[in-house]
Amino acid sequence: MKKILGITLLAMACSAGAQTSQFVQLVPTSYLPKDVNFSLGAVALSMPKYTGSDERRLAAYPMFDAQWKNGAFFSAVNGLGYNFSKDASLQYGLRMSLEAARDESRSGKLRGLGDVNTAIEPGAFLNFNLDQNFSLASSVRYGSGLDHNGVQVSFGARATTLLSPQHRLSASIGANWVNSAYMQSYYGVTAAQSVASGYAQYTPSSGISDIKLGASWHWNIDSNWSLTTGASVSRLSGDAGRSPFVFQKNPVTIFSAASYRF
Repeated sequence: MKKILGITLLAMACSAGAQTSQFVQLVPTSYLPKDVNFSLGAVALSMPKYTGSDERRLAAYPMFDAQWKNGAFFSAVNGLGYNFSKDASLQYGLRMSLEAARDESRSGKLRGLGDVNTAIEPGAFLNFNLDQNFSLASSVRYGSGLDHNGVQVSFGARATTLLSPQHRLSASIGANWVNSAYMQSYYGVTAAQSVASGYAQYTPSSGISDIKLGASWHWNIDSNWSLTTGASVSRLSGDAGRSPFVFQKNPVTIFSAASYRF
């Protein structure tokens, strides 16, 4: 079963750069207009070549989102999972998500460090909606990194304001704690990697890897079409920020996504 789920998730890996969101973002089941709610679209992004890179790349990917009234969801943003709560103010459940690959060939500054493959992460989430405009979110994910034993624990908050029936602004903040296995895979340099890359050997410890601020504008063009544009900036902190191949501690991602709701 895990293999089947993994293949399914990898089939959607092209969405959002082979990485699902830290947090699950669901419409409360009581607000869903249909038993099955589905949208399809595309997203264009400008982002660092890897986390901590001072080089950028442009990318475009298909996007999709499906949410069922019974609590199931399958999304390029949220992953594959189930929300057990029927309460509009509370969401909790299990999901399978993706952690993006880091390919050595993506940048000359990664030469000698090897690849870190896309990882399938089983995990759980808990969200609390204080009202329609403010929510708290958390998640835990396991399975990333070279030996698939990386752990990520994320906490965040999101505020939304309705400018008009068609336009909505959102702002978010989040922090990500990771264990030493995750740190070593994505920010560390082993003795062998040091010889191959020329970077000094580096063994980071567990801790807060980054803090992220985000903002977005959502436009409901009509009853079917919508456009979302936004940006996020992270601050690589602690041992992550001190990695010898982190050249930009404040990476910025800019995106624009169009979707059609069926």
